[in-house]
Amino acid sequence: MIKEKNKLEEINMLNDAMFKALFRSMEARDMVASFLSSITGIEKEILKNADYQGGELPKKKIKEKGKTSDIIVKIEDNHRIILEMNQYRGDKIFEKNMSYAFSIASETVLTGTKKYPAVILINIDNFNAFGTKEGILNFKIRDEYGHIETDQYHSIHLVLENIVNNKYNIDEEVRKIAILLKKKNLKEMEEEFKGDEKYMAAIRKIEDLSTDPNFVGYYDIEEARKQDLEDMKATGFRIGHEEGKKQGIEQGQKNKQMEIARNLLKFGMKTEDISKATGLSIDEIKKLD
Repeated sequence: MIKEKNKLEEINMLNDAMFKALFRSMEARDMVASFLSSITGIEKEILKNADYQGGELPKKKIKEKGKTSDIIVKIEDNHRIILEMNQYRGDKIFEKNMSYAFSIASETVLTGTKKYPAVILINIDNFNAFGTKEGILNFKIRDEYGHIETDQYHSIHLVLENIVNNKYNIDEEVRKIAILLKKKNLKEMEEEFKGDEKYMAAIRKIEDLSTDPNFVGYYDIEEARKQDLEDMKATGFRIGHEEGKKQGIEQGQKNKQMEIARNLLKFGMKTEDISKATGLSIDEIKKLD
């Protein structure tokens, strides 16, 4: 019998251990396949039968440090979907995720595959890095005229807060996933999804995980990392506040907007749209290119 103290009373669905265990499980496969089908347009049955793996990436050098994506979904014809749970806005997190996606694409090409793979990177963001009111952002590589250069790489960002709070123009399957990820305990989940069998099957898996002492150990390690990051963030804020007195808080904010603008340029967003999103002038953005 599982001791009650081993049960997770409050559940952080954004915890890396929980996200990976649930989204790779067979119990949640129907739910995850429905969600991915809505986002990508790929048939649900294909996604249900795909291979859901941990995201260990190949090393280019023998001594290179190992890299991992959260989840890699391997589909027929060497197509891949990469799922990244971005609970915190870390340093260059989007660039890191994008480099992982390109690493997977290049790996398949190097193996001698005749057909080039299509890689879709789905970032699930627990923050609004782009300062947008949209819930779903789609980015493709474009040329200087705004034309799509290739269909081999596609990046999608899901802004959780916007999806949960926006009642319009959000696909129902995407909204339900966002709502589930923001819930904090099993009772809330059961009340929200009562009668929805594919979600109830996933919730039963969450309950199993929450009472599994081995899983709870991994979960607690991730939560400890979360606390460390929050402590570092608080320390950084204090240091940044003191530094702001010397250098000016406005410049710090502008630097953040410039960083966002650089990322948007990489994704091929138009200069005028970046200006509206960041508040930077068109001339300032052009200097970043």
